[in-house]
Amino acid sequence: MPSPVVALFPPTDASLIADESPKYDSFNSLAVADPGKLAAYSSLATFSADAVPSWPASAPLPQPAPEPAPRPYYSENPNQWQLGIAFALVRFRSSVYYASAPGFNTSLAYWWKESLAIEGSITTAFAPPVFENEHFRYLGYGAGPKFSFGHGRFEPWAHALVGGVHLIPQTAASGKNGLEVTMGGGVDYVINDVISAKAGVDYLGTHMFGQWQSSAQVVAGFSFRF
Repeated sequence: MPSPVVALFPPTDASLIADESPKYDSFNSLAVADPGKLAAYSSLATFSADAVPSWPASAPLPQPAPEPAPRPYYSENPNQWQLGIAFALVRFRSSVYYASAPGFNTSLAYWWKESLAIEGSITTAFAPPVFENEHFRYLGYGAGPKFSFGHGRFEPWAHALVGGVHLIPQTAASGKNGLEVTMGGGVDYVINDVISAKAGVDYLGTHMFGQWQSSAQVVAGFSFRF
């Protein structure tokens, strides 16, 4: 009997079919090449507060220079002279005749203290005839102390003046001149260091025709400090 044919194959090399690729247990074991050797600069990735210069703790921080406080323009006025120009309405009352006369008031005061001044004042007024063809004409003047009661936007004031009065028409009972006492007060509304609006009311005590009269005047206008 012929001997069986046996196919001969080259020996199998297990190394040819063995998976020689490296084994990795986990993703964390993956080795990544460092092309730029960034690991050498890993210290730059961590921010350090010491890298920022700071102001020495012993030295105070610089502070901006404080601005000077502005002086209130309506208080402690440095200007000592005060000129007042105002409209005036005089209401003269006597046993001989009455008259309501519009006119003007001019005053000048010198403030030698913040709340005390010496003031002079003149008032002129005119009215229609009180007798036939006899127009009423009034001139009052006086001087005395003036007091201020505040240095804000509103400045109340009071004054007491002693002087004289000149009246026309003249009557048989008296001449044209007499004595006058002015007492009253008002308020100034301060606009700035120079200009103020003013208003006031005065009692006028006059001695004419051999007797005393009680009259009044109202003033409104402006005053100027210089």
